[in-house]
Amino acid sequence: MKRSGPAIITTLVLLLLGVIILSWSIYQKRAREPQVENVKVFTDDNFQAEVVEASKKLPILVDFYADWCFPCRMLDPVLEEVAKDVKGVAVIGKVNTDTNLISRRFGISRIPAIFIIRHEEIKNTFYGVVPKETIIQALKENGS
Repeated sequence: MKRSGPAIITTLVLLLLGVIILSWSIYQKRAREPQVENVKVFTDDNFQAEVVEASKKLPILVDFYADWCFPCRMLDPVLEEVAKDVKGVAVIGKVNTDTNLISRRFGISRIPAIFIIRHEEIKNTFYGVVPKETIIQALKENGS
């Protein structure tokens, strides 16, 4: 009977640990979801229409990112500010490299990668966390 006490305590501790890990996992998944409202989400399905064709009218900024990438998450508030500032004169959007194969077509080997596309051509490319002013200047140079 003396051995059943430590076994029960061990079982309860492991059960509590499992609940904590599961709760943390759910919390992290929600935290990784993009929290930007003025930034579009580009996918393999809509890339041709939303980026390539739309670049004939306006400059398109495409941010290639992944949910697990910390610098990508650091860039989110910057892109949100840029999207507010250039609303109507440029389009800002994101492509998740983990779930969309279009990133392979662009040869994305490091993220975050920011491409500015105008008239169906890549006009500027930036890697890493880029200041808002740099992005806005590049958009202005390409017709926004």
